[in-house]
Amino acid sequence: MKETDTQPNLWQFLKFSFKNYYTFKAMVTKNKISPILTLANIEIGKMDLTDPLRDQRISEFNQAMIEFYKGRWYATQAHNNNNNSKKEWELAFANFKNANKKVGKLRKALINKSRKTLDFSKSKITTGNTEIKFADGVPLVPEITPIVILNGTDFEMGQQYAKQIVQIFGKWILELKANQDFTKTDLEVMRKWEDQHKKYTPEILEFCKGWVQGAKDAGIIMSYEDVLDLWVGHKEPATNPLNAESGMPELPPLACSGNAAWGKATKDGKLVTGSSADHSMSYQVTIIAFPKNGNNYIYSPFSAIGSLPTVGDCWFFGHPAMNDKGLAYVHHGGGPKFLEPEENWGYGIRRAASVMHILRFANTAKEALKIEKNWPIGDVGYGDQATVGGFYADDNYGYVLEGRKEPFALREAGLMGETDFLYANNGPIHPDVIKSEWMAKDKDKWQWDKNGGWYSDQPGLTKSFGLIWKWFSGRVSVGELMTQGMMGAFNNSCKRNKFAFEKMNQTIGKIDFEFMKSLFSISGTLPDGSWNKIAKEYKKYGKWGEISVGHSSNAIVVAMKPSEGKYACCAGPVERGITPMSPDFAISIYGETNVFWEIKLGDNPKSFVTYVKNMANEYIQKAKKEIKATDQELNKMLVLAEKEFENGKLLENSDDICDIAKSTRAFTRSQVRALQALSNYRRC
Repeated sequence: MKETDTQPNLWQFLKFSFKNYYTFKAMVTKNKISPILTLANIEIGKMDLTDPLRDQRISEFNQAMIEFYKGRWYATQAHNNNNNSKKEWELAFANFKNANKKVGKLRKALINKSRKTLDFSKSKITTGNTEIKFADGVPLVPEITPIVILNGTDFEMGQQYAKQIVQIFGKWILELKANQDFTKTDLEVMRKWEDQHKKYTPEILEFCKGWVQGAKDAGIIMSYEDVLDLWVGHKEPATNPLNAESGMPELPPLACSGNAAWGKATKDGKLVTGSSADHSMSYQVTIIAFPKNGNNYIYSPFSAIGSLPTVGDCWFFGHPAMNDKGLAYVHHGGGPKFLEPEENWGYGIRRAASVMHILRFANTAKEALKIEKNWPIGDVGYGDQATVGGFYADDNYGYVLEGRKEPFALREAGLMGETDFLYANNGPIHPDVIKSEWMAKDKDKWQWDKNGGWYSDQPGLTKSFGLIWKWFSGRVSVGELMTQGMMGAFNNSCKRNKFAFEKMNQTIGKIDFEFMKSLFSISGTLPDGSWNKIAKEYKKYGKWGEISVGHSSNAIVVAMKPSEGKYACCAGPVERGITPMSPDFAISIYGETNVFWEIKLGDNPKSFVTYVKNMANEYIQKAKKEIKATDQELNKMLVLAEKEFENGKLLENSDDICDIAKSTRAFTRSQVRALQALSNYRRC
């Protein structure tokens, strides 16, 4: 670990703090409200499904979440405007205040077992000729992850993508990224990234050119550079693991889980996987691509425009993904890890571009590994989203590539005691990880668990403000900051790794598609005591309850069986009221459904939409057969399912790919609403 000469001083900290005062204030406010929302949702999750008050409490919770979303939206817009929008900051804090007031009343009513409904003022809900809802003009995150279907040349697919996300979300989603003011230096750096992608993944550049045309077709002017920046960025490669000399250092995220089993581990020997993306849920989509050349594939980026709340630009990072040859990208593979020596870091390929290329042009996991080994080391210092690597599997083999050079850390089944299964979270597992420059420097601070990988007895930093102050005050070096920051992430991930190992190892020979879904329905536990008490103990000692891969911050949960083309997606947690995996990840969402839509990757878009339609019809017929006419709330959901089904039928026979995609989205919404009715009825 090289130390830099750019250690900030107190004056720099004061300048930085003054410039970002409202951003810091918004972060603190948001972080205080978020756990209260999650705790209220846990209480709702405990309610009897037959209790008529439960639906009312869910409605009240959703209204508090709307206020929270509005606060987050206005804070993000104000921050993106360089903190210059006084009106937006006022709106942000007013909505945060409303959210706090509403969820406080709700939690009190839940704890006291009150039977009174709460008289919450409601936002004006509109659609604005889109497929999502707006609350008082603020776009809400979709309750059901939308599908985008692409078909044809790279240019055509880029054009279709831009048009469809405008159809789904509205013009605002592209307008946020249009007319960027790039400096000469920004453009010079962007060209270097462009050169790397032109050499290794040229298809993504044609996709960007098509996007420009698609935006124009939708009435939005975006330059090629506006679009390219979303995929590759305009930052120079990081020069150390926190890239701290370029501004505020960032802690690595705790989140995301991936599990895969095949061969002796599964019922029929075929690959099945389960994956979750864990973060503040944003405007996500699932891409279904039928390219003119190469394999058909599915890929789920975490954001439709390549950036996330609090995380920022992530260049269309996401998972999981699979192709029609049976190859799966399960997870990003246990990172960020920062294993390769810093002298090898530099320009290379962003993760999303690498995944989409491999799925399109590789048929097996061994082919994927060969491709990855031959690509540049790349921008390791900005994390997994910035470079190549990850967790791939097929019916015969799986691997997690944790390090590509000094150390070369390739994890295969058996290394951690697995029998034809693998798993990954957000910490490295391979024993040779300790040979990396930054970990070797502090060998005595790290321990290795035979099933969970690397962890530390020290809690590490868990709050970004502690990190910021220690960095700016000069109390820690880059290396020390790196070690402390990674401890929190690795310790949590080690526990989730052990959970995954235990559950799959107990089920050898019986693991199937439904098992992978069920893993994420198992909640962890909260320690005894008040929230303030257990949060303080976590920060000081790293103590927490049982930790599972299923938790409140699951933004998307997906099960796949690639050999059969099956892909099932749940937006948000699989169960309402499951606990957070740490105080820092007490995240909730609006309108959680707790069920999966299911699709099947076929040979063409028409066969694809037919399968989705048939599944929707099957669920509707089952629900109609089982649910009694007197179950009004369940029947309301069933009526909504039938309405969406009819909407899907309107465009299913069109030859326009955008119409077919719109039809498919209606059928997936129909699936979810029918399953909600059916699932709630069966649980009762």
